[in-house]
Amino acid sequence: MQHLWWQLPGPNRFVLRVVQDLRDGKNVILCLPEHLPGGLAYAVRSTLSEGDDWSWHTLHVHGDDPVEPAHLLFSRFVPEVCPEAIRNAQTLSKEEAFTGKVIWLDGLTPNIWPIWKAFIADYEHACRSRSLLERTLFCVPLIGDLAFAPPAEDVCLSQHHWRGVVDRLDMLLFTSSLFQERWMPALQKRVVTSVVANLALWDPAVTERFASEELEKILHPVPILQEIARGRGWCPADGHSPPYLWSSGMIDLIEGEENIHSAALALKDVKGTITRRIWSAEVGVMLPFVEERRQEILTHLAGVLRVPFSTRFGEVISDVHDLEIGHIESQLINNGITVHPNFRRFVRRLREIRNCLSHLEPLSLDLLLDAEINTTIAS
Repeated sequence: MQHLWWQLPGPNRFVLRVVQDLRDGKNVILCLPEHLPGGLAYAVRSTLSEGDDWSWHTLHVHGDDPVEPAHLLFSRFVPEVCPEAIRNAQTLSKEEAFTGKVIWLDGLTPNIWPIWKAFIADYEHACRSRSLLERTLFCVPLIGDLAFAPPAEDVCLSQHHWRGVVDRLDMLLFTSSLFQERWMPALQKRVVTSVVANLALWDPAVTERFASEELEKILHPVPILQEIARGRGWCPADGHSPPYLWSSGMIDLIEGEENIHSAALALKDVKGTITRRIWSAEVGVMLPFVEERRQEILTHLAGVLRVPFSTRFGEVISDVHDLEIGHIESQLINNGITVHPNFRRFVRRLREIRNCLSHLEPLSLDLLLDAEINTTIAS
């Protein structure tokens, strides 16, 4: 699903910004958190190659045996240079064999990043004297804590931070695609898609983990979320919750608001945030569903329901279209209206759904599995 992820609006905009800077002749620093979905290099390369003749290279650097960047690049790309030649960023940028390339640096570690950081800064300065067609450019992913120490932006060097890139629409689209082929009633699928997207927030790995799970585990996700947290090392041996860090993938912005990863919250969710995320997702699907069914019921019972109607709180409703599901159920019970038992049960279930969500409570598994809420209204 990596290809799909990078085609989503938010991730795709990020890729396009990176590609535009490369086309403008800038070296690019990517400041990325841990646990980012794979495929970013491929997405940048594929987009860059559309209409442009760039030579793409992935350079794997080795932290255990650091080599001066200029020497490594000369040996890799300009092997026939004179042995006495000075090997630095300035001379490298002028070599004819070192033109028209994009080099993706892979494997940077805290041990070797300082020497590469100094080289990139020198190379950026050297690029200024070269035309766009003469430049080779670097695309440098800094992952985790390395992302806090990028070289400063300059004329030929830009930074792109993976923060607030993904929004709710991205996750709904991605989650929907994963559940598309899975059979379940349409309403349940809409609820499941909304709940999983709300739990995943910006992390497609969470969606992928829940994609094959039964509804019960999706509605009670804490054990699976804790499993994800353990797999990422977010459960320290001393039992205390680690600080929520962007660099480790535990926090990010969603539509301008900072959120904590659901798996990190699952370790100690004292505020019940996970429950609220499930409830919020259900509200977005089920309250419109209840309203649509209410309108159908009003049409079905036209001429049968009576107004004015006095509620148990003393409110008087004079327009039949203002009758809520609870009011309709009350009239079915107290006014001797003859309807099919399934219809009566259907109205009761709608009232239970509305009441549950109105009290800020997630829906029970029993309600979501109830076949009546997916049936056509019958007399």
